[in-house]
Amino acid sequence: MHFIKTLDFVTMFQYNRPMEWTANDIKQLRQTYKLTLKVLGAMVGVSLKSVYYWEKGERVPSKTTKILLSKISQELKEKEGKKSGKRDF
Repeated sequence: MHFIKTLDFVTMFQYNRPMEWTANDIKQLRQTYKLTLKVLGAMVGVSLKSVYYWEKGERVPSKTTKILLSKISQELKEKEGKKSGKRDF
């Protein structure tokens, strides 16, 4: 569960302008990687209800949470690429 690397100053600078995570983006991320509401919530440090409300468009994640979602998305893509033997050039 703890495969996300520590966010250092350089990483935070890279994600200073995080992706605008829409309700659909969050749901798509979760479904693509077969994450439950509870698991995604635990990954970003929020309750499953928060993730539920984001996916319904009733609330939006904070800037910090958007940074975490971007980092999680990146890490999951890299992990998937390593599993399938794909390499990004």
